[in-house]
Amino acid sequence: MNLFVKTFALLVSGLIATLPANAEALRDAVRFAVTTNPSVKATEAEMRAAAFELMQLEREYLPSVYLEAEAGYQNVDDPENLSDEDNNTTQPRQKLGLRGELVLIDGFRRANLVYANAARVDGSVFRLLDASETMALNATEAYIDVYRHRALMVVAEENVKKHKEIGERVRELVRGGRLPFSDELTIDDRIRSAELALIRVQRALRDANARYERVIGRPPGGGMTVPRAPVPQSLQALTAEAIEKSYRVQFARTQIDQSKFQAEVVLADRQPRITLNAGVVREINRNGVDSTRTDQTIGLGLRWTLWQGGRKAEENALAEQTSRAFSQQAVAVREVTELAARTWNTFITNVERDRRLQEQLRINRLIVEVYGDEFLAAKRTLLDLLEVERARFNVEFESVGAQAALAFSTYRTLATRSRLAEHFGLAKADLALEPSFL
Repeated sequence: MNLFVKTFALLVSGLIATLPANAEALRDAVRFAVTTNPSVKATEAEMRAAAFELMQLEREYLPSVYLEAEAGYQNVDDPENLSDEDNNTTQPRQKLGLRGELVLIDGFRRANLVYANAARVDGSVFRLLDASETMALNATEAYIDVYRHRALMVVAEENVKKHKEIGERVRELVRGGRLPFSDELTIDDRIRSAELALIRVQRALRDANARYERVIGRPPGGGMTVPRAPVPQSLQALTAEAIEKSYRVQFARTQIDQSKFQAEVVLADRQPRITLNAGVVREINRNGVDSTRTDQTIGLGLRWTLWQGGRKAEENALAEQTSRAFSQQAVAVREVTELAARTWNTFITNVERDRRLQEQLRINRLIVEVYGDEFLAAKRTLLDLLEVERARFNVEFESVGAQAALAFSTYRTLATRSRLAEHFGLAKADLALEPSFL
């Protein structure tokens, strides 16, 4: 693997250039995208909402105070207990009361409710961090895509320039009678083809700029560079770290905790609930009696559901929900394992592909140079020269794409390990709450 890394360092060095004063570094572009993109902001708002909902559970441990008021008319027909003056008489009635309740024992329902919501907050944190990793990777891809098309523009423009230079030599030879007029038509056709290729690259660059502005949130800067990212030593190292650090796997673990604690919340409803109750009520003309009455109470209240149908089915449903959470975690681990393998395969393939293309490009340039000399010496036809020029252009065009793909594949290894945002200087504390912060 050391050979791969050393080869990679040599080959990607061609992508590294000195930044001009107005250049936008890849680090700055990614940081701007992650911290300002509205899709990340939406996930951040979801995380903060979950945190505030967790903080709301403080009320479960505090007394509840209720104010009750009533005003209206009442008619009571009770001749045995009411005087003739009050019986069967419609009178105004008012009621004003203040009642308080404090839960003392609830079978640990409140505690498990807090734990379940804390796991939910952790899950939302990992979702935000995972969204930040995805955004960082998208921003990196958009940046490298603009960089690649700018490089392709240089290659396409140089191809047009080269064909025009050949065209000037051909016209001189046609005027001197050394070449037929058909060769002049042939080179004119190839020049037009080269110009059309340039137009296609220009359109693709404009599309890349548009995508860059959508993802990053501002137009690309004047100068760009793509330094290489560090890569693991082996597939095994990449896979192990990906499973350990992946936000997707950590999110799945929080779902297991949330399912377990939520099940305990449901089961706690079967336990006795004891509350401390206190209150004061003042009533005017209660139950048809023309009088004023004040009641003051304090005491303990008990509520215990001794039997309720469907409890076995309820237990089975809770067990299946927890089983589902475990299965989803296993799915996440398998997906991350596959992602690590595919990312590694792409990386080593791009290393080898770029190396071969660089060798082929060196040979093609030598062939073009030799064919050019032989063409002037009348040892090669114009078509021979144009065909090797076409081959050189195709290889150089593909080589630019291969170098960009190689650079991007190194950043994918970071994203697979949930380390891409961190690589660009975005600490977790800058993006989200700390998991398990309670």
